[in-house]
Amino acid sequence: SAAAEDLLAAMAVPCTPPIDQPRAQKRLDLTLLGPAKLDRIVESPRQIIRGRTPGTLKVRLYADDAVPPAATPAPDPAVSSNDLAATLYIQSDHPLIRRQAESITGGRTSAWEKAVALHDWVCKNVDKKPTISLPSALDVLKQRQGDCNEHTYLFVALARAAGLPAKIRVGLIYDDGLFYYHAWPSVYVGRWWDLDPTLGQMAADATHIALLEGELTVQLKLVNVLGRLRVEIVR
Repeated sequence: SAAAEDLLAAMAVPCTPPIDQPRAQKRLDLTLLGPAKLDRIVESPRQIIRGRTPGTLKVRLYADDAVPPAATPAPDPAVSSNDLAATLYIQSDHPLIRRQAESITGGRTSAWEKAVALHDWVCKNVDKKPTISLPSALDVLKQRQGDCNEHTYLFVALARAAGLPAKIRVGLIYDDGLFYYHAWPSVYVGRWWDLDPTLGQMAADATHIALLEGELTVQLKLVNVLGRLRVEIVR
């Protein structure tokens, strides 16, 4: 636990000036500065790139909207079969995962209701504990503890087992003067919706900066930028 906390501290990203009430932030304009090749991060309705030069990205971030879609639109072409697939560490086809997903979502008909139920269950049933390990949804289901990676992998596995497209976002989140490495899920409920069961946020606040999306092989790419980034808040 202490080693995990030291590792997170070593990867912290400086931020100026400080952000008041970060969990309540609904919109945030910032400049992300880093290596010269810093020119691509996740773009979504919640995260908009407003300008880019080598080593600099101007980003506008919004808190996601914890309001169910008024109607289910046509399928999003951005949703792929990979967003429903079982993988080595997201074992959504395992009988234990499938049974747990059915237990949590049984009787609920809408994707929104299922996602809310899954969020609440993972938030309440996984103890918050800094962890250095390869995140595995099945291990988390059995051990019921972990940090943001464990919460996220388990949520994504349960969501896919329940028939909801879901993926992992990795990046930064603000806390006490610095941005720290963080992971959280995004689930498709008629639109992609970022939420954070680690923090108990039905809608991810505006300090969630998504740098990449994917599992461990993708997350390892953060090694190229962590320790070399800084954030300037635009007032």
